Amino acid sequence: MVHQMPIQVTLVTEARIAFLQGERKGQENLKKDLVRRIKMLEFALKQERAKYHKLKFGTDLNNDELKPPALDNKNEDDHIDGEVANSNVSWRQGRQLLRQ
Repeated sequence: MVHQMPIQVTLVTEARIAFLQGERKGQENLKKDLVRRIKMLEFALKQERAKYHKLKFGTDLNNDELKPPALDNKNEDDHIDGEVANSNVSWRQGRQLLRQ
């Protein structure tokens, strides 16, 4: 039974790591979604300001500002390490081990 203890600790540690990696991935997805929504709202605000300016002054604003934001841009910070890109199977296994 002495030999089983380190194995059990290792499994629990691996389960915890898989769980935390899943949590991190979820937080990254939430962040990307929020950034996308913010860009869309900023674009809508620019359109409304241009519409108001045209109604008030009768002239259009600079068209360069009214281009829609690029939503598919990948930042250098958005890359995912090989360790974080674990499959859902290992994440689910980690969740199951933590529940036990």
